[in-house]
Amino acid sequence: MHSTLTLPAAVERAAIANRHGWGPQPGPADLTALATAQAGLHAARLLTPYVTAHTRLPEFRADDLRRALSPHGALIKVRCVRRTLHLWPHEHAADVHTATLRLRLGATLATARRIGLSRKDLERTSTQCQEALAGGPLAYRDLQDRMLKAQSVPAVQAVRLGIKWAWESGQITCRNTSPSLHREQREFALIEHAHSTARLTHPDTTAATTRLIRHYLHAYAPASTADLLWWTGLSQAEITPALATLRPAITSVRVEGLPGDLLTLTEDIDHIRAALPLPADHVRLLAFEDPSLKGYFATRDRYRDAALHTQVFNPIGEVRAAITLAGRIVGTWNWEKKTRTVQHNLLTRLSRPVMREVRLRLDHAEAFLSTEPG
Repeated sequence: MHSTLTLPAAVERAAIANRHGWGPQPGPADLTALATAQAGLHAARLLTPYVTAHTRLPEFRADDLRRALSPHGALIKVRCVRRTLHLWPHEHAADVHTATLRLRLGATLATARRIGLSRKDLERTSTQCQEALAGGPLAYRDLQDRMLKAQSVPAVQAVRLGIKWAWESGQITCRNTSPSLHREQREFALIEHAHSTARLTHPDTTAATTRLIRHYLHAYAPASTADLLWWTGLSQAEITPALATLRPAITSVRVEGLPGDLLTLTEDIDHIRAALPLPADHVRLLAFEDPSLKGYFATRDRYRDAALHTQVFNPIGEVRAAITLAGRIVGTWNWEKKTRTVQHNLLTRLSRPVMREVRLRLDHAEAFLSTEPG
């Protein structure tokens, strides 16, 4: 009987940092590779994907992400795991969309039923939405007004839910066309108009779920089943068949300081074990709701002190923008819109050399964010 491999915590942290592009080793070379490496770029907040890319890609400019999300780009915005927005490469978007479709349609239908609408009502209004967009993209207000004019009995809530159903079901997409990362201008379009190479539906939900779990494990393992359930938002019944399919490719490992056996793709173990611990003075900034931190729930102790939880997470459970030292959170930072400056809060005392590096990183973030129009 073979004993379970136990990984030093410092090695695990370094492997994740390197994999996600903020360690000392060369990471993903471009936005598509970065989105793949992190199983999607979290995009629930406007700044998050921009800051995520800025902290990983040395030559990144905000226009790079805007181009990547344009009709000729390689990324698409999808509401998916835990019904949150992520940016995914076109080639993987169908997996994440299909695997999590039940979550989004179920939530939209529940909202509709509370105001007396049925699934047929949503589907009918969704079709009207697609017809309104047949001639080209429309801003949200313009799309809504056009649909209201087509209704015999105008109902704003019904129209809004019809637009949402069309988006959640993968018929249309929503893009931010603002020239600044600090503002949002929502524009809706048919998928074939906005992203001609993207297809969001797959006929086999179990196969799509299996590939989604593989994406997750490549990005975040070693991780627990509880981490996987939380990250995907799926039920135990939904992930069990997928895990059974993947089981021959999975090895259980342990990480010092973390509870229980953790799932890891066997093909990744040697790469993880080869990681050198992060230098003691390794400082990085991570974005608000950064993907590297959002990948875990039951094993969050890998990056934060449990006693500091309320300082690291806000009251609704979102992880704040973090200052990390050797892969552990030692402070938080934020962008102040009014003053257009970066503020920070340290959670522990730091040495003078480390503090100089922290200030350098904060200045770098402020320079990046202040170059965009307010």
